[in-house]
Amino acid sequence: MARYAEWERIPMAEGGKDPVWPLPTVTPKFATWSLGGGRPSACAQDKCERWHAGVDLTSAPQGALVVAPEDALIVGVDKGWTDGTRAIFLRTDSNLFLVLGGVIAGSHKEFGQAAGARVKRGDKLGRIVGSYGMLHFETYAATPGRTANSRWWRDDPPPEGLLNPINYIERMVGADASLLQSRQRLQALKDLGHYTGDVGAAWNDAAIAALQKAQAALGVEADGKWGPATEDAIQKALQSTCAAGQCQTEGADRDAPPSARRRVGGVIAGFAVATLTAAIAVTLRRRRPTEETTP
Repeated sequence: MARYAEWERIPMAEGGKDPVWPLPTVTPKFATWSLGGGRPSACAQDKCERWHAGVDLTSAPQGALVVAPEDALIVGVDKGWTDGTRAIFLRTDSNLFLVLGGVIAGSHKEFGQAAGARVKRGDKLGRIVGSYGMLHFETYAATPGRTANSRWWRDDPPPEGLLNPINYIERMVGADASLLQSRQRLQALKDLGHYTGDVGAAWNDAAIAALQKAQAALGVEADGKWGPATEDAIQKALQSTCAAGQCQTEGADRDAPPSARRRVGGVIAGFAVATLTAAIAVTLRRRRPTEETTP
């Protein structure tokens, strides 16, 4: 699938402590690949009009409940979305601007919600349109002028303030942060002794060879692909390796934001992999975006 080449540079969203899964009746399942992907998802890179600015929380049936992930102000309800659905906009007390797209028009009224109302973590907001089948979830920095989401056009850098919601979503379900980005994966392979190159390099043949070496050592099929079995095996190996004090800390950025000091694989990231993750905020050249109310 076509994907925006610089997607890994988008800072991770942090948010408040212990946000809740916004689809309480739906088994957590989300498309980690969707941020920065082409729209439609299978389009060729030269054919994509714009990039996907959020992550889809999938497998939601008709009428599935949507709740507030954390304490927030409702900025908008029944905002225009796609496929006949509507969106809800929240500004959280932790200074995130959240976009929740895919809800039934008017479903907020069932719970007495309205723009300008305060909601607490877990308060009911609306219901999902079954034909849409998911909650589209975007995160932005809650700047004073942010009142809606932004379209991310193919020839533009990411919209100003756009954040990657993956770590935030994983916190909702109590999961450790995944080794999602190339820098995280290369550092993990380096900590395990299978990679000797630059952890800031792009994923390339050397990285694939190091991954295959790690897979063979960990008893996973050495196919050079970072799938769920590989992720689990490497996370477990990191736990024991880093617990023994053998993880690299050289080059750790002491001034990194909280998003770079996360817990990865059960190991405190200040002493392990995520000290060098691409979750560190990188300033990008950006243009002032035109704000729209479609994903």
